[in-house]
Amino acid sequence: MTGYIRCRSCFELFNCADLVSGLCPTCAKIRADRLSELQRAYQAAVDAGEPGASEQIADLIRAYQRSEGVRLQAVPPAYRVK
Repeated sequence: MTGYIRCRSCFELFNCADLVSGLCPTCAKIRADRLSELQRAYQAAVDAGEPGASEQIADLIRAYQRSEGVRLQAVPPAYRVK
């Protein structure tokens, strides 16, 4: 028997096997898209040689990954620029 639980964001019922970190596919995609935007901003700051900005964005990325329970598979985690 398959279990159904609510998405932690939209609260709709879903097959538990379809959830990622408690998020339904739609809500997980929204979070992944936001994370992708943050990764692009981080890369743009690094490419522009702005270590302060890139460090702030890296902190945002880490916090977002922790709070939302999502990450991009193909993108390495943001590291502090020294």
